[in-house]
Amino acid sequence: MIRTFTLALLLFPVLLSAQITLDQADMPSAGDTMRYWNGLLTSFDAADTGPNHVWDFTGLGPLTEGADTAVTVGSTPFLYQFFFNNPFLYPDHDADYAVKGQEFGFQQLQVSDVYDYFKKGSSGFRNVGFGANINGLPSSIRRLPVDYVYRFPMTYGDVDSSFSTWEVDVPTIFHFEQEQWRYNEVDGWGVLYLPTDTFTVLRVRSVLQRTDSIYIDQFGIGFSLPEPQTVEYKWLAVGEGYPVLQVNTLAGLPVLTRFRYDMENIPTYLPEAAVGDLDPFPNPASDIVHVRMPEGVSGDLVLTDAAGREVRRVLHIRAKAVVAVDLGGLPGGVYDLRIDGNGGRWNGRLVVE
Repeated sequence: MIRTFTLALLLFPVLLSAQITLDQADMPSAGDTMRYWNGLLTSFDAADTGPNHVWDFTGLGPLTEGADTAVTVGSTPFLYQFFFNNPFLYPDHDADYAVKGQEFGFQQLQVSDVYDYFKKGSSGFRNVGFGANINGLPSSIRRLPVDYVYRFPMTYGDVDSSFSTWEVDVPTIFHFEQEQWRYNEVDGWGVLYLPTDTFTVLRVRSVLQRTDSIYIDQFGIGFSLPEPQTVEYKWLAVGEGYPVLQVNTLAGLPVLTRFRYDMENIPTYLPEAAVGDLDPFPNPASDIVHVRMPEGVSGDLVLTDAAGREVRRVLHIRAKAVVAVDLGGLPGGVYDLRIDGNGGRWNGRLVVE
């Protein structure tokens, strides 16, 4: 279950993070690999966003792992490169790298061995087209105009849109074309907590509206089919290249959840359900914070920073005792509290000013 901090934000409005701005330097380059886990979200609150916000996804359980690697354009099949490795004839489609894409098909159209091509620059990050085997024939398919995935510089409050199309002809059989509108809004900034990492991020909400048009030569008829609206939510951090967290929804339901992970620290088990929440006071605090031990629970009280490092430990506290924790010398930020002892797992969060 994902725990959000809407109530915490109302009570403790001061979060010590700084808004970021992203540009082409924060996008992937050839040779970069993004390792991720696909996670399970049983519910998702799309409205949980805003300025100076905290997103807590530490409860995401890893299901399956995967990786996306950005490869050089020249390493992809030669016939795929027609539009994407030709800066003189097709400068708008001259790509910086490619990523393995999804195969798809429709009736007599079969598209396999797909590579998506991307271009980055001072104006934005663009999907310029793809290469694939189409019914067994290697082909180069460009988006015309290109799809602006993001526009730069990117900062909180930005709103933009992008229209793109691509088309495929299968001679004597049929013609397939897809039109896409992308509507972007940078609707949040703040701190994102993941199972093994913490990031200062921008959140981008992208609404994708696509329409597929098909003309069947054999019957001399054509028709258009609007696809269900997809919404992508991406959390982006400085220098990370790929989104550190992405949630895609279809009809409001999460259909894809993937997050960046630290290979050394990712848990290999689903965490034990928490028994309860600790309630430190005051919160925010600057010099001293008090914590009351729950009834029937004794052990050590541990305070850790955003990187998971232990910064304070109070030993051997008995049940129902109130303990004072000295915060002197700690930098401002968000810290986690937990009890190491009997009585299950108790957690809390503290803002140090």
